[in-house]
Amino acid sequence: MNLTDATWEALERSAADPVETFDASSLAGLPEPAQRLLSAAIPDGSPLATAVELEMHGRIKLGVWLPFTARQVLRAGVGFVWAPVVGGRILRFVGADLLGPDGARMQFRLHDRITVVDSSGPDTERSAAGRLAAETAAWLPQALTPQAGATWQGLDDEHATVSLPGPSGSVDVDVTVDGAGALAEILVRRWNDSAKPPGLELFGGTITATFEADGIRIAGEGRVGWERGAPTQDDAVFFEYTVTSASWLTDTER
Repeated sequence: MNLTDATWEALERSAADPVETFDASSLAGLPEPAQRLLSAAIPDGSPLATAVELEMHGRIKLGVWLPFTARQVLRAGVGFVWAPVVGGRILRFVGADLLGPDGARMQFRLHDRITVVDSSGPDTERSAAGRLAAETAAWLPQALTPQAGATWQGLDDEHATVSLPGPSGSVDVDVTVDGAGALAEILVRRWNDSAKPPGLELFGGTITATFEADGIRIAGEGRVGWERGAPTQDDAVFFEYTVTSASWLTDTER
């Protein structure tokens, strides 16, 4: 079994607390943006799934924009596997970006034969932890509830910060929520090894459409990049996605 499959399987079977159902009354006292977001995203009584499996497509900027299709598993507070196929017949990359019980790794191969990216170690893990937090906010709203251990701090009527447990400590994610309770933007301070010098940098993006599965509403389309808030943020966008499928994993299903 290769590393991608082994990590995927480990995330599916990793231990978690028994599944609860969402209690809308638990939102009382949260900042107004958090209440709007969670009451719109999760129907009262829904199982609080601890993980999600996704399918998506879009394009990614690797010098030039290339199309991709991908599948992903994400378990809140534990890790993720993003396994895409990038490009087409002439220029095609296969591999995975992952964070799991054995750490983080990013590995991609040209035409599934020649390794062009293979990174691991502490900096890769720091970066992956930021990605996990941002994508949990986008795609696993069940993990943003007080019942799941998330804590919130209000900033104003549209902005709030949620603190999420992670494999190496909690990570703060800033969210912007519109008047209808939909996510509009996500920001996190994420480690960027390519920065000069390497360090934490504002990372995130805008959500342009929602996606709904089994009554749960998540970010369905968006644009992601570095340098958020800077004049160069549009040029720093490198990832655009559309979610086409989402299924929730709960302990009762394993």
